Amino acid sequence: MGILPAVPRSSEAAPPEPFTIDATIALEDRIAAALFLYRDLFASARRRWLMVLAWIVIVLLLVIGFQAWGASGKDDLQAFAKRFFSDLTGIPGLPLPLILVPAAIYYFLQPVIVRRRLRLWYRDEKLDQPFIGQYRFEAGGLVSAAADHTSAIACRRLGGIEETAGHVFVQLKDIEDVIVLPKPQLSPDQVEKLKTWASFCHVDGLGSALPAPESEASGEPNLTIRFVPTETDRAATLTWQQERPGMRRRRWRGFATAFLVTAAIPPLVVIFAWLFDPQRVPFRYTWPLFAEMLVTDLWKWILGFWAIIGVIILLHPWMRRSHARQLSRQLHKRLRYYETEFRFYADHLDTIQDGLHNRFRWAAFDGFERKDDYFLLRQRLGEPLTVPMRALDGDRLAIFERLVEDRITAGGHKVGEMA
Repeated sequence: MGILPAVPRSSEAAPPEPFTIDATIALEDRIAAALFLYRDLFASARRRWLMVLAWIVIVLLLVIGFQAWGASGKDDLQAFAKRFFSDLTGIPGLPLPLILVPAAIYYFLQPVIVRRRLRLWYRDEKLDQPFIGQYRFEAGGLVSAAADHTSAIACRRLGGIEETAGHVFVQLKDIEDVIVLPKPQLSPDQVEKLKTWASFCHVDGLGSALPAPESEASGEPNLTIRFVPTETDRAATLTWQQERPGMRRRRWRGFATAFLVTAAIPPLVVIFAWLFDPQRVPFRYTWPLFAEMLVTDLWKWILGFWAIIGVIILLHPWMRRSHARQLSRQLHKRLRYYETEFRFYADHLDTIQDGLHNRFRWAAFDGFERKDDYFLLRQRLGEPLTVPMRALDGDRLAIFERLVEDRITAGGHKVGEMA
């Protein structure tokens, strides 16, 4: 923690005494942080699913009602109501429970599904191992350190704290991250200190400036680049995440499952319809008729479902890119973006914004990749740093490639290889 100096400030109010909290951040803590950080997006996706489901139900009810209205003579409301109820509870109404039951199950299980997907993502990216974080709370800001990454954050880039049953979250402004502190590891005194610090930081510490840490390297940086992150930059990172090996494996497992499930749907619908009135077709005749339907009609439905899945597979790359652009647009609107400066030294990399200073030792990275117009420096404990090609004009590109390759491979790490 000696890398970053204390934060000087001037204020008439007595600042709280600096204090330090050491916490072990496990996989479940990281999942809790992601759920907290993107809780509005997850809730919005859940509401959209409910709206889509509602429209599907409305359309099916209108179709059933239209058919019942035509069959009832169009002039007898009592006959229409009787026919509508009969169709709704009979074979014409079968699509409703077939859609409603799985959709309702998914809606109620969505929080569990999201948590499971996050857990799989962290494990696929080898981010599931616990690490020790050290957090120093000062009058003018916060200094955090974990492994080979240190951050200095001024009060004006902090958004207060929020408690839940299991965690205390230190919110960050215009930073797509949150600091999570497991509550069982905090004493009541530390929680009170956090509240006092947060109150002071938001009132008296707002104007405090956080100085940059002293450089560990002698002389000037080997390379300095500046750029303002854009919506397109965020989309590039999201697209990279979608093409990670773990995501590809789950995608193809999903398609294989869809083929199996859709192959079972037509036979199951026929069996389900027979169960409504088994006396109409005695059991001894059921299986021969079922086998005949399977080879004459049901295979056509199965082939139709498979054709739809095939079209989805063909369109999926475009759908993923479209989703990445849409999500990046949502994420971009949530934050204010500052000019970011990257300073490359012999033994570390600094990223600097207004009120935010990150320092990464080269051991914090396990490789880098080039994707289209971007370089992605893969972190061991977090998302990659995205460096756009537009910031590497002139001879900076060659210097950057040589410097990054030399520093990252110096520790025996592989470069440009998908993990």
